Amino acid sequence: MAIPRVFWSVTPQQTQSPYIRDIAGAIEALGCRVESLTLRAIAQSSQEIVHIQWPEHVSRGPSTPATFAKHGRAVALLAALRLRKHAIVLTAHNRAPHGESDPFDAWFRRTVQKHAAAMVLLVPGHHATLEQDNAIGDNTIVRTIAHPTHPPANPLTLRPDSERTQLVVLGQIHPYHRIEEFIDALTAQNNTRPVLIIGGVGDEALLARLRQKAHALSWLTVQPGFADDATLEPILENSAAIVSLQRNTFNSGGPFYALPRGLPIIMSSGAQASNIDELAGDDWVFAVPDDVGSLDLASLNAWLDRKRTKPVLEPFAIDRIAAAHIELYELLQS
Repeated sequence: MAIPRVFWSVTPQQTQSPYIRDIAGAIEALGCRVESLTLRAIAQSSQEIVHIQWPEHVSRGPSTPATFAKHGRAVALLAALRLRKHAIVLTAHNRAPHGESDPFDAWFRRTVQKHAAAMVLLVPGHHATLEQDNAIGDNTIVRTIAHPTHPPANPLTLRPDSERTQLVVLGQIHPYHRIEEFIDALTAQNNTRPVLIIGGVGDEALLARLRQKAHALSWLTVQPGFADDATLEPILENSAAIVSLQRNTFNSGGPFYALPRGLPIIMSSGAQASNIDELAGDDWVFAVPDDVGSLDLASLNAWLDRKRTKPVLEPFAIDRIAAAHIELYELLQS
């Protein structure tokens, strides 16, 4: 059964997320349009597929007045979804909302979880966690569909291993990335390896603290602001690994940006780290303990010095992942 369209809560036109860009594009290449989720569209149609990626994008605005307005629209949207009998698909990106949250975020997330016709897990190991959180509805279909890799438009030419010593902390400069804890752990162990922090600014106070640390640490550089592929390529060609230590998240996009570029990933321990380590091959993941301060720098440096061939990327192929989404959509409308 062909699915002509699906409404997404976040579309490529609304975000710079490679995840959204790549999956939406691959789904559309298979003949299914990805359209923006709006209250008007949902109220004027019935029995469509509605795919919510991050519930907080629906319920939260960039300012307090905008957030209050979004609260009202979110309540109306839920009513329209149920009244018009749309099928909700929810992707479990993170265990708790990103960034600053409020009780409405939590309520909206729980309500979406309760009424979701299907939930997409990016890592099978998160099923038990979601059940523990009572986050899976009684009649919800659960499917595991991997996070895709985001390969470069042109292959990177990495410099020789001996010349690539820099670690790149990539992602939004925000407390849930645990950047400050990582820098403090390295400082406490007399690190000398160059570290570059680069990404959009989600917390100005954290940025100020990191800049202050950079003034005192010769090996630390802070480069705030979103960096596109063209900006990142020369940086990554001279880097040893990418660091992504998100908290309260099931899936960080960092590994899927690093691996197809031939760079290993330093990430939080847990189901995602174990899953990538199993699928991509040994030595491509260094799992950092939940207590970042207990990071063993000597072990990290020894891991960085290991010789690697190429990671296995087939399990994360975008065509396979898009087809799995289409299959799920068709199941819900059969």
